[in-house]
Amino acid sequence: MTEYTGFDKIYRDIVLDIIENGTDQDPSLVRAKYADGSPAPTRFIQGVNFKITPADGIPILKSKRVFQKTPLIELEWIWQELSNDVTWLQDHNCKVWNEWVDDHNTIGKAYGYQLAKKCRKLPDQPEKLNQVEYVLHQLANNPGSRRIMTSLWDVDDLDEMTLEPCVWATNWKVNNGVLDLHVKQRSADMALGQPFNTYQYAVLHRLIADHLGFELGTMHWSIDDAHVYDRHIATLKDQLAQPIPTSDPTLILPEKVDEQGHERSFFERRLSEVKLENYEHNGVFKYEIAE
Repeated sequence: MTEYTGFDKIYRDIVLDIIENGTDQDPSLVRAKYADGSPAPTRFIQGVNFKITPADGIPILKSKRVFQKTPLIELEWIWQELSNDVTWLQDHNCKVWNEWVDDHNTIGKAYGYQLAKKCRKLPDQPEKLNQVEYVLHQLANNPGSRRIMTSLWDVDDLDEMTLEPCVWATNWKVNNGVLDLHVKQRSADMALGQPFNTYQYAVLHRLIADHLGFELGTMHWSIDDAHVYDRHIATLKDQLAQPIPTSDPTLILPEKVDEQGHERSFFERRLSEVKLENYEHNGVFKYEIAE
């Protein structure tokens, strides 16, 4: 066992800062509720920034188990399927969006729907590119650009989303062959959602860097509101009081070529094919879901 390092230390420092120094939510402003109908107030801090460097290793928590397949299936649905249809997730045994479906079993004009929009016309392209195609094209052909971004926050569509995006923007930056990634998050449930999000975007970062032949750089993360729910605090203290395993996991990306020797596109190198080996953790810590 060892002291906290890498993402585990970053995460622990943020959560303990919230618990010890955060602001309790005004009771009159509490919207979320637990399954039993009780109000679910938070304690929060604002303007949280951290960065994950290659030296930090794979940012998946050791202080608790993060189910590594579910985040990648969800991100595959968003970034490679470019979908808002929850049926696809359910067919892949992923239930994270079941509570937010509409009458058509979609999440409205959210997440993959936004990335699928044909929104960027480039001189060498006969048709407009969607947001993911644009990122890949610009990284390959115009890596010095400071405009290689995606956004899920479309003000014209917000009323037609069953849930506004939490992680809502990425910005990709290349310098000297190194690919950095900036991620913007409006709201972060630190006990449940945030470790899930950090891991999935770290894998996306690695896949795109590998696919385009860039050296992996730094992932910069910005959270507007980082919070913990009141019923999570005791369990979080217990989770973060434990020593953690010493071993570091290894990430194996999908093959670049198929069995016939053809180069696979980014959309064919599926995120759900990523394998995580030698992942040791302190087991499952259960937290009530607040909606």
